Amino acid sequence: MSAEPIPQDKFLFDAKDEQLGLYQFGNKTARHYFCKRCGIYTFHETSRKPGHYRANLGCVEGVDSYALEFDVFDGRHLL
Repeated sequence: MSAEPIPQDKFLFDAKDEQLGLYQFGNKTARHYFCKRCGIYTFHETSRKPGHYRANLGCVEGVDSYALEFDVFDGRHLL
């Protein structure tokens, strides 16, 4: 199950620019952000729907990510 990406006008993150690093690859349309201090993936702007975001629920205040149902994605055996 995958939720719809969050539109930019509804996505608020509380971090200073110097706290976030940016990682891009390939055609560089997606923008992946991570914490420069600990390295955790925080959120990204999607390549399929620019101006929309997906967030690491472990970084969302008030969300207990361990209490959520989840599916394990096995990327190693994708091919």
